[in-house]
Amino acid sequence: MQIDDIDTTLDLLNNINYFFRNIDEIDKKLQADLYNKEGERDDLLHEIELSKLSIGERNRIYAHLEKVLKERRILKNKLELINTLKPYTNKYIMKGIFVETDTTIRNIQTLKSNQENRQYTPRILKDLKCAKRKETKE
Repeated sequence: MQIDDIDTTLDLLNNINYFFRNIDEIDKKLQADLYNKEGERDDLLHEIELSKLSIGERNRIYAHLEKVLKERRILKNKLELINTLKPYTNKYIMKGIFVETDTTIRNIQTLKSNQENRQYTPRILKDLKCAKRKETKE
């Protein structure tokens, strides 16, 4: 990654901001999704346990159960990653990373604006193009 480029740096800081601000919501959503998948799994297991199913129905239920179990595993893997990241994010959230990141983003945006609108006022040679450019803008 190139950090001497303003736009790339702003993208990175915005991603960091998103990461820290949304990790709790992502965790809650994954927990809710996992809860629902476990409910689907339990429903299918009860269907197997309590119903007299034909061979075709068993195959359909088994295929559905297999799909639900794979989706559940994906959710559990994502939650393991989130739970591994949470101690890291909590540490920096406690130290005020939101305020620091927001301030840094604003400072870099100001820097970018200043660099894009940079002007020079000649000290001695007043007839230079850069001096005329400034005069015409005023």
